[in-house]
Amino acid sequence: GPPLLDVPQEQVKKDQKRIYEDLLQKKGKENLYDLKKELRKAMDQHAGVYRTGPEMSEGLKKIKDLQARFKDIYVTDKGGIYNTNLMNAMEVENLLDLAEILLTGALMREESRGGHARYDFPTRDDEKWLKHTLATYTEQGPKFSYKPVTITKWKPVERKY
Repeated sequence: GPPLLDVPQEQVKKDQKRIYEDLLQKKGKENLYDLKKELRKAMDQHAGVYRTGPEMSEGLKKIKDLQARFKDIYVTDKGGIYNTNLMNAMEVENLLDLAEILLTGALMREESRGGHARYDFPTRDDEKWLKHTLATYTEQGPKFSYKPVTITKWKPVERKY
């Protein structure tokens, strides 16, 4: 196979610190598993296939609140081996970031296309939105860019059910 890319050691050290010195040592008041349930509920209510801008905006507010509360979680298992509590904390942290990306990107896309159907923008808009949305998560939150769709054999057509 292809050779592996070099891993930036500075990033490895930063992530190790974030996981083992920050996340693993948390002794806050928020129950990680309650936050996970609230995240699931918020996404079920505000990020389904059929949605509106106001619904998604409300969902994004809830996600931001959960992200703030996540900073005050507690990790009960302080062990460094087979620590499922730490693994769950890392998963919830990542899911919160992904939820923010999903809702922000969906709010920006003011059209309906495929699995993204907005009651407030019920039609496709190929002129503005025939492009891929790319997201990068930074310390300041998600940053978005776009990539044109390459049309080969099959031209896009409106889905009709």
